[in-house]
Amino acid sequence: MKKCGVVKLILLCLGFSSYFSVAEQNPKPPPLDSDTLLTTGSSYFPYVDKNVQDGGWSVSLIKAVFKHMNTPVYIDILPWQRGFKWALEGKYQGTFPYVHTDDRAKSFIYSKRINTIPVRIYTSKEMKVNTLADVTGARLCLPYGYSLSIEQSEFINAYKLSVQRAVDARGCIVQVSKGWGDIGFTNGYLQRDHNSKLLEVFDSVSIIDIPVATIPLYYIVSKELENAQAHIDEFNAALAFIEQSGERGQIDARFEAIANQK
Repeated sequence: MKKCGVVKLILLCLGFSSYFSVAEQNPKPPPLDSDTLLTTGSSYFPYVDKNVQDGGWSVSLIKAVFKHMNTPVYIDILPWQRGFKWALEGKYQGTFPYVHTDDRAKSFIYSKRINTIPVRIYTSKEMKVNTLADVTGARLCLPYGYSLSIEQSEFINAYKLSVQRAVDARGCIVQVSKGWGDIGFTNGYLQRDHNSKLLEVFDSVSIIDIPVATIPLYYIVSKELENAQAHIDEFNAALAFIEQSGERGQIDARFEAIANQK
């Protein structure tokens, strides 16, 4: 009987332990029927990052825009490809933040700019770059599936770069560090606290502190959705309002300070 009582007590304690452990995780509540569903990805510092204030720079701006539209939103964090696919299919009202490409523009309507990415290049430790002219004719490594912006394509053409591929961003860094490629693109807002896995391998290359391009990021809506253009028009009007009111400037200043921390 004593043994049975001990077992019951252990099971009871385990039950309470599981309960408190789940409660401490504070799972995200489901959306309300009145919520407009949006989706974004993850680990895209400083634009979308669960470890940054308000979930990231782009997230904060999107929330401010929809608040002015008097439209409650529910933002799902999904794998990027899945979120993009489901937004394309109309399961979500829109997705963000995305660069403009001709291919995407066939299926999506773009908002006005919500953010910009400062693009830099990295090289091997041995390559000397004093001006961008020094990379003319270089071998540029891009990960498979990487979508080039108009600005990056113009840079490639202007400096007559040849493109080679690697399986992912880490693979490109390794290629360049070993001299199998010459340069790669990177986000100018890298920080060790938020990009530790990439920065481990970035130690083997040199990031050149010369601006290559500034790429706009957008909120996008599938053309398949009814009233898609009207929705984007309303979004753009609300975005313009928070710009004129100074609210956007306050958000930008807050996240620029976070992004530029050394």
